[in-house]
Amino acid sequence: MSMTSRRGLLARSAGAVALTLAPSSCAATVNTPRERALIAADGRVDWDALRAQFRLERGWVNLALFYLASHPEAVRDAVDHLRAQADANPLSVPTGMALPDGPTGWPRVRESLAAYMGGRAEDIAMTASTSIGLGVVYNGVVTRPGQEFLLTEHDHVSHRTAARLAAEKHGNKVRQVSWFSDPATATADGIAAAVGEVIRPNTRVVGITWVQSSTGLRMPVRAVAEVVRRANEGRSPADRCLLVVDGVHGLAAVDEDAAGLGADVVIAGTHKWLFGPRGTGLIWVAPDVLEQLRPTFVSFISGAAAAPLSPGGFLAFEHAFALPVAVALHEQLGRARVATRITQLSTRVKQGLSRIRGVTVHTPADPELSAGITCFSVAGHTHQQVVDHAAADNVRLSTSTFTRIGTAVINTPAEIDTALNSLADLTG
Repeated sequence: MSMTSRRGLLARSAGAVALTLAPSSCAATVNTPRERALIAADGRVDWDALRAQFRLERGWVNLALFYLASHPEAVRDAVDHLRAQADANPLSVPTGMALPDGPTGWPRVRESLAAYMGGRAEDIAMTASTSIGLGVVYNGVVTRPGQEFLLTEHDHVSHRTAARLAAEKHGNKVRQVSWFSDPATATADGIAAAVGEVIRPNTRVVGITWVQSSTGLRMPVRAVAEVVRRANEGRSPADRCLLVVDGVHGLAAVDEDAAGLGADVVIAGTHKWLFGPRGTGLIWVAPDVLEQLRPTFVSFISGAAAAPLSPGGFLAFEHAFALPVAVALHEQLGRARVATRITQLSTRVKQGLSRIRGVTVHTPADPELSAGITCFSVAGHTHQQVVDHAAADNVRLSTSTFTRIGTAVINTPAEIDTALNSLADLTG
């Protein structure tokens, strides 16, 4: 098949995916000022207006924005507004700072996140990242020697390392198992059954990842939570198996209340899909397991419940206290609309990749078992070679276990097609 024919086939097949999106151009307007409302007259999101808030480099297709978010204009303005106050009067930190619409600080930050996640502010601790949150949780779980943390090789290295370091300190161990043989063919029932088969009486934590960055698979958290609940029947609090979820690639990418998934703990950085200020993250803890977590650091956040789990110290307060602006932006967009767009774009990616010779997609096609990350491999090429080839066409991809394409809400169908055409050229 000729290059021209192959490109035409990809364009037609990708275009067959039904996209109920407001019309969106490629990257031509990414640096223009914010000039129009985000919600169009017909009630849909004007994705071009949202895209215009980001200072993404012109001429590049950015399909790895899940690594670290570019700040939208609304967040940049909030950070600048707070930084000016801290520079003018450092004593205004952390109790006297204000956003244009009113005071901000830890109470407002936690309240905004709680409303977005469907939980209570007092059940949220604040961190600077998912990795720090994982360390706080695993180091803080009250354990007895001989109890274990149960994870898989598909969990992020930060998750596995946090569990290992804590286990070494407290006489526990980490056991790595597998929830599936092939992520692309995994099912929710199969995953839940696999979890149930390997929980032992001494299993203190089952650690899972809401959306795995290594495979793109979206774990059926509710089904796993039910399995863990059944395993806990008759157990004492000290023997209870806790379900700990690394939620960083699910928060703001999936239309779910993170606090309502049935997990005991959800940990997430907010500087990825939520477009939060860089260096912000959270830990949500179910109220009935708070007594089973011990603080690791001094906390600068007053209050009981989860507050003492928050690592203290002097932080980039202008970033932390601007977080409500990022939450408000997503609330304006609508969580369901954001998740729908991410799903539609990722479906376009998966369908397009499946039509390229030599490409194997490792992420489930089922939207219920995937989200915004699609992982794949190209026969005869290393993952770094695929990333380098795309970069030569001004397309930014990333690599972990596999090559990855991330579809953020500010990406466009045209950008997806550009990436697919570049990959089609690679395979000849």
